[in-house]
Amino acid sequence: MNQPLSAIASYCTGCLNRLQAGSIRPDELATALEKLSGQAKRAGQIIRRIHDFVRKSEPNVAPCRLARVLEDCVALMDSDARQQGVRLVLEMGRDLPAVMADRILLQQVVVNLMRNGIEAMATTRRDRRRLSVTVQEVDGTVLTRIQDRGCGISSENAEKLFSPFFTTKTEGMGMGLNICRSIIEHHQGRLWFEPAPEGGTVFLFSLPVLSEPSATGAADSHDVRAADV
Repeated sequence: MNQPLSAIASYCTGCLNRLQAGSIRPDELATALEKLSGQAKRAGQIIRRIHDFVRKSEPNVAPCRLARVLEDCVALMDSDARQQGVRLVLEMGRDLPAVMADRILLQQVVVNLMRNGIEAMATTRRDRRRLSVTVQEVDGTVLTRIQDRGCGISSENAEKLFSPFFTTKTEGMGMGLNICRSIIEHHQGRLWFEPAPEGGTVFLFSLPVLSEPSATGAADSHDVRAADV
């Protein structure tokens, strides 16, 4: 919820400052208010989907392209990454198959894992702060990897990482990773983590490929995007 709420506060502050300065045109104000409204709707969607999921309601699943979900997540997290001096890199395999999923819930899983990766690099040398997001088809699944160059996870914390109410953050509630794993498992998938070869951690989750062909839009083409800071 932090991302849409922060965006709403930012748009409000910007509009008020421009109005007080008398330097904003009606069309500029309308554009800012449209963006603010969009973020408010997104916050409402997140609340409703998480609420429904926690109450054991069935997710609103439909055929979707995970690559497009990841593109949206990278766009959402770009501002936070830049503020922390983190370079985002998105790599996608060619012609990835669709999965059956609740798009909003999957988006929250990815955003949460990306935010954790960004925060894990707070003490990493700035020129090494890189968060890579990759997705490819592997053995009948669509596999997503989110890799940071942060402080890593100690063996003591590794055993409790997905436990309810366990957190390494001073202001954390300890529900993020536990809910993320529950969401992925409810989609018949798997979520786990491994030490990254160059230091840091890589979180991985796999989802089964949609077995029946479905009209989900044009096939995803190979794409590599990087947000340099």
